[in-house]
Amino acid sequence: MITIDRLQTTAEELMRRAAIEIPDDYLTGLKAAAAAEDGDLSSFVLDAMLENYDAAKEDGRAMCGDTGCPRWYVKMGNEARIDGGPVALEAALRRATANATSAVPLRPNRVHPLWRTDHDNNVGIGAPEIEYGFEPGGDWIDLTTVHKGGAVWH
Repeated sequence: MITIDRLQTTAEELMRRAAIEIPDDYLTGLKAAAAAEDGDLSSFVLDAMLENYDAAKEDGRAMCGDTGCPRWYVKMGNEARIDGGPVALEAALRRATANATSAVPLRPNRVHPLWRTDHDNNVGIGAPEIEYGFEPGGDWIDLTTVHKGGAVWH
């Protein structure tokens, strides 16, 4: 049985990483591109990206002021059992999104589609976006999150 607390804690950490960190393979490629680039503007942009990354890691803040709209990809094995079921999973991802929006912080980009009410937490009707996929067998869940301007983490 996969507990909701474990899923929510993991989701919050993934959102933090997606906003603040760069996966090692991407960072290696970015550094190689910066070292090889000889164009003035291109070199400036690549160096700025690396400086933003260093500052984000040091300060524990988002790399980009616009972290976009939080999105989740959930892939589950058919035998996965979640404490509280899929509804509890979705509620945990919504709580994780709200908590990460405040804690990281992430830019709150979601408002009510009719009344424009803003709860400053990236949670609302159809938000965050959650896409589900299922695989035969297996008792596992793979969570992936992505932000515009951030990295993909799972």
